[in-house]
Amino acid sequence: MFRRSASFLYDCLLLIALFFIITAIAIAFNHGEAIQSPAYYFALYLVGFLFFDWFWRHGGQTLGMSAWRIRVEGRQHESISFQQSLIRYLSGSLLFIFTLFYMLFNDDNTALHDKLSKTRIVLYYK
Repeated sequence: MFRRSASFLYDCLLLIALFFIITAIAIAFNHGEAIQSPAYYFALYLVGFLFFDWFWRHGGQTLGMSAWRIRVEGRQHESISFQQSLIRYLSGSLLFIFTLFYMLFNDDNTALHDKLSKTRIVLYYK
């Protein structure tokens, strides 16, 4: 669980930087005013998905996962599909606290979003 949490924190820092850039551009187009549109928040959520989806489906690792030597894969050691990535992102982000509690009380140490998306996290050594 420590590796997962550290990896997630690392990736969150990268996403925050990306969100700052997107927000700066959006504010420039909004004449310097704050953006309060639900479409803006949806766009940030979509960017978060695109970030994780691209990394998960191209090598199985985000930059944070690579730093902590873990990767995501299907249950049969295959690369994950778009559908698995979407289920993993939606369930992981919308059920965040529940998925972590599930991991604490699960015997095989998988999170709820892993179970729902039929994926798993494995240690990765080069």
